Amino acid sequence: MTELALKDLADSPLDGDWEYALRIPNSPFGPGIVRAHVRAVLTRYQATSTVLDNAELVASELVTNSLSCTRDPVAVRLVRTDGRLRLSVWDSSPYPPQPRCPGPGKGAGPELDTESGRGLWLLRACADEWGHYLLVNGRRNGGGKEVWAEWCAPGA
Repeated sequence: MTELALKDLADSPLDGDWEYALRIPNSPFGPGIVRAHVRAVLTRYQATSTVLDNAELVASELVTNSLSCTRDPVAVRLVRTDGRLRLSVWDSSPYPPQPRCPGPGKGAGPELDTESGRGLWLLRACADEWGHYLLVNGRRNGGGKEVWAEWCAPGA
């Protein structure tokens, strides 16, 4: 079951700060659930179409990656503060994200006919900034990692 936590929704103007948190079960439906929630939240706050589309794609990719490397639920956060939008995805895996190398003689992106390996490439292409944190005996009860992306744009 998903959980949606709202903070300061009722009293906040559209350009104010806000935060949403979503816990996603390890299920093939997880990426679709996240896409729908990200789209709903960013539509509610009138994000630009570019930020909305990029955040939705990045959320889906990060959740897909997280669900593929662990059997546990994942946590997704959307935070808007100081004119920046941060999307972060936490999972219980202690391993940092690893970009896949393109094939020999290929360009900077993944091979066109592969089914996977595009997540971090898309993240770099769609976000203004991104990174990750490894968590050891810290937040979220025992470690894992958090991968994040940020956008600085009007309506973010």
